[in-house]
Amino acid sequence: MEKEVRPSIKVSTNGPYIVKDVKTLRNSKGVFIETKHVMSLCRCGGSSNMPFCDGTHLGNDFSGEKEKDRVADRVDTYVGKYITIHRDRYVCSHVGHCIRNLPSVFKKGREPWADPDAADPEEIAKLIRTCPSGALSYTVNGKLYKDYSHGPEIFVLKDGPYNVTGVRLDDSDGSVPETQDHYALCRCGASRNKPFCDGRHSNVEFEDGKN
Repeated sequence: MEKEVRPSIKVSTNGPYIVKDVKTLRNSKGVFIETKHVMSLCRCGGSSNMPFCDGTHLGNDFSGEKEKDRVADRVDTYVGKYITIHRDRYVCSHVGHCIRNLPSVFKKGREPWADPDAADPEEIAKLIRTCPSGALSYTVNGKLYKDYSHGPEIFVLKDGPYNVTGVRLDDSDGSVPETQDHYALCRCGASRNKPFCDGRHSNVEFEDGKN
């Protein structure tokens, strides 16, 4: 019986993401990009052939190191009557999906940041399941929900990160996403928390006209 090959992304030192056996790669327009068994995806933000690496990182002083002033790895918990919300800011890509879609629950710049009793718990759970970075999870009746069995795919967000589902992440530095089921990887080169996106693509006005 042939052994099933699990798709993977290896974070190379100060270089691209080495992607293996991922068959679904889409850009922000929903267009499927032709894939190969092994691909190198840009993470320095400078490639002229995005999303693929063209070697630019070798000449632009790109560093894949985490920075000391990155957000600490800490999970905040907001307990409600029927649902409890968990938030790991360490892996949050700050695309604002939660705040835009359920502003009564998720409150930008305010504390407490989340109010789990401000909306129907099923509605909250449904939204959390769409969080692309894995920063949000929830507990109902004592059971934690953070893995949702997505199929392997890399989605190239417009002027933003790679939103990854169902692909194992291998990083020699020991970086581990909140869930291997879904996470967001920096591709602008500016994140303080590489390889994860921390929203810095907006600060540096990262643009990718192709994707």
